Amino acid sequence: VMRILYIILLFGTLLFSQGRSVIFNTGSPDSTLGYVIDSEHSIANRISVANDYVLEAMVFYMSAPDLESANVRISIREDNNGVPGDLISDISVWEHEIDILHQAYYNLIVTTDLCIYLDAGNFYWYTIEAADESTNAVWIYSNGIFYNRASSNDGGETWTSGSGYAGAGGVWAEQVYEADLINGD
Repeated sequence: VMRILYIILLFGTLLFSQGRSVIFNTGSPDSTLGYVIDSEHSIANRISVANDYVLEAMVFYMSAPDLESANVRISIREDNNGVPGDLISDISVWEHEIDILHQAYYNLIVTTDLCIYLDAGNFYWYTIEAADESTNAVWIYSNGIFYNRASSNDGGETWTSGSGYAGAGGVWAEQVYEADLINGD
C-alpha cells in the first residue's frame, strides 16, 4: 500500500511540478539495515545534474538504533575526482536531529529559501556525517544496489568510492530557465 501511495505521489508531483524535478531518488527502503553513521563513519551518494537547478529539498531515511537523539550533518559537495570534495557553498550544509519516532524513518530538509545552485553537467555528492561524538545512527540502504557512493572511516577526512547500495533518499530541485534575449524596437 505504501508503494502505491508513493508512486501516486511521485506521478502527481511530476504532473504539477512546474519545472521541479527529482534529480536523485532511491525510493523508500524495504528494511532497516544500512550504513552506520558515527564520529568515524560517513556515507555519500553521488548525483548527476543534467540541467541547471536550484535545490529545493532533500529526504533521507535514517534510524537511531539506541532510540536516543542522533544529530547528523548533511551536505552537498563538489565532486573531487570521484569522491566528495568541498562544499558547493557556505550554505550547503545542515545540522539535523533525526526524527527517531517517525515510523518510516523519513527525514526532510527543505532548502527553497536558500538559492543553492546546481550546475548542468556536474556530479555532486549528497553526504551524511555525524554532527557530534555521541551520534550513532543508521542511514538505511536503498533497495537497489547500482548506485555510486563513497564511504569514509575517518570522519570524512578521506573517502573511498565504489558502487552498491546508496543511503536511501532523494533530492528535489527546480530547473532554472533562462529566457532568450528578445530585441526590442
